[in-house]
Amino acid sequence: MKSDKINTLLQIVAIIILLIIGYLVFKSSSNWKVIEIELNNARQELKTSKDNVVNAKTELEKFRKEFEQMKAKKDFIIHQRDSLIFHFRKKNAKDWNELQRIKDSIKSVNDKLAKDRVILDGLFGVN
Repeated sequence: MKSDKINTLLQIVAIIILLIIGYLVFKSSSNWKVIEIELNNARQELKTSKDNVVNAKTELEKFRKEFEQMKAKKDFIIHQRDSLIFHFRKKNAKDWNELQRIKDSIKSVNDKLAKDRVILDGLFGVN
């Protein structure tokens, strides 16, 4: 009889231990599901971030090209202005030496102007 009570007690203890182990297994698998869901969310956010970076890089490249075009336009306008100023000075020059200096300046400005036109045409795809 004593052995039956001990066996029953041991069976109860074994069932309690199995219940505890079962609970821990269930609880840990629930945690794994939560971790898996969070990892999937992180992957999705990472993919979205990567797409945003690619889009930003593309737009940045487009803006860089536009900036180069505007810079070339600015240089072209400055050289046109200088050409007009030198042309005006040429008409109003009083002596031969001043006229020669202005002529040399006009030639260099016109050379720069021609180079800028080529650059502008290249940037805008004009042949």
